[in-house]
Amino acid sequence: MISLDKRQPKYLYKLNVALVVFFILWFALGVPPMVAVGCIYDESAITYIVMACTFAVFFIGLAIFIIIDKKLHRRFINERTTQLEEEFCDMPFEEAERILKENGFITDAGFIIDNPDVFGNEVVPFEDALINFCFLQLTFGIDMDIELYRVDGEFGGIIKLDRPLYNFLANKDTKLKNNFAFKLLINDKKEFAKYALNYNGMFKVYYRS
Repeated sequence: MISLDKRQPKYLYKLNVALVVFFILWFALGVPPMVAVGCIYDESAITYIVMACTFAVFFIGLAIFIIIDKKLHRRFINERTTQLEEEFCDMPFEEAERILKENGFITDAGFIIDNPDVFGNEVVPFEDALINFCFLQLTFGIDMDIELYRVDGEFGGIIKLDRPLYNFLANKDTKLKNNFAFKLLINDKKEFAKYALNYNGMFKVYYRS
């Protein structure tokens, strides 16, 4: 999938620009002569030779771009893996819990969520809260969130996944949906990066369980 989003790494942006230029040049410089020769020589050997050479240039060029794209995609995954390893490295559970309390996300009893039906916030016990791990695939990386729901399934809010929340959920017994993806993030960040980024190239997709 061709993407000219400038927020993606420069090497991917340049590759996409080069691919667009290649298509334009091939159509501009290859197709007209091929059509002209066909009109002049009709179904002759010269016509077929010109067509064969023109399409050979196209497919050879396309094959080169595919090879380069795979190499750069591996580089992109490796960079995202390094980013994940830096952002979601281990920290003591007690420290993660303390930071989440200071930031107003949890109490000793449960998650703090907005509730328009009551004055102030509501605390949903850890054992009752339904938690959904979501990730948004972007041209420049992976954005991850935790959706909170009450026990009756009513939406309670979204918390951006950061290092403290990651370590808290990794070590806390909770009702976490989409557990496969989160376990993959915990156990093998490179495989998670592949899992998150290999869907349809660089489409923006919101994965929910």
